[in-house]
Amino acid sequence: MVPGFYERLAHIETEARKLARSGQHRSYRSIEMALLGQGYREAIKVFANRWTQSELDRICQQSVCVTSEGARR
Repeated sequence: MVPGFYERLAHIETEARKLARSGQHRSYRSIEMALLGQGYREAIKVFANRWTQSELDRICQQSVCVTSEGARR
């Protein structure tokens, strides 16, 4: 693999987690589409990992709950 490839994947994972925490996404699929739309072609590799998918889905679910609770107050 090309040097820097793993750093790029790590950066994409960090960006994915930020998007998940934003409360604007309900699952890893919409995050994947958003990152691909931003030109992160390597996102396909990141999202091929089921553990990553599960982690992002969990973060999304928690963030959506927190965001909707804050909106009710």
